[in-house]
Amino acid sequence: MRIKALITGITGMVGSHLADYLLENTNWDVYGMCRWRSPLDNVEHLLVRANKKDRVFFIYGDLCDYISLHNAIDECKPDFVFHLAAQSYPKTSFTSPIATLDTNILGTARLLEALRKCKDTDPIIYVCSSSEVFGRVPREKLPINEECSFHPASPYAISKIGADMLGRFHAEAYGQKILITRMFTHTGPRRGDIFAESTFAKQIAMIEHGLIPPVIKTGNLNSLRTWADVRDAVRAYYMLVTINPIFGEYYNLVEHFHAQ
Repeated sequence: MRIKALITGITGMVGSHLADYLLENTNWDVYGMCRWRSPLDNVEHLLVRANKKDRVFFIYGDLCDYISLHNAIDECKPDFVFHLAAQSYPKTSFTSPIATLDTNILGTARLLEALRKCKDTDPIIYVCSSSEVFGRVPREKLPINEECSFHPASPYAISKIGADMLGRFHAEAYGQKILITRMFTHTGPRRGDIFAESTFAKQIAMIEHGLIPPVIKTGNLNSLRTWADVRDAVRAYYMLVTINPIFGEYYNLVEHFHAQ
């Protein structure tokens, strides 16, 4: 029987690239969980395969609705779960903090509970946390390692701490096969235009077309960041769950170079 992978948040940038990677590099069936109102722009190229039931299946599920999660898991009975769905915009978390916390913390709790209680499946589960959990890091703690203390600077970062800790708790308390990563900044095709590098490109294009004055708004350029390609990130996620996975562990994923 073919291996089945469930991707929550398949319609996002990272989820869609992970689907592409699994379809190209494995013979797994890919189940993408999405809400009824999820935009399909990032997975438009997969719709023909989904309509033909050619290794791609879209199923309804909402992190804020436990029953929908239980039904989605019961339908596909996954061997692997990649939990990428989230309210993923730090800026939005300031205007919608309760929704952010509900989706990212309680949503992760609902998903892990549904997986724990679903019969006939005991998948390997990847939980996506974020480097945002570290927030402002003193110079003496650089480079950041897995034991660096958390100092969140947004409701989004707080929500990712919750998801991070829930993953570890479920692995230790219930024996679920969970791994967690704190992925640092990654970018690539399908990156939303509210993120730094995408908005820089958008502003340049708008300037070239005479739509805005020739001034690029950048924000704080003194912040130290690492950058990775999203296609490297999803390959790392796959390797994490397939090559000697150590359940309950948490990993910082970062490229070997940085830009200032």
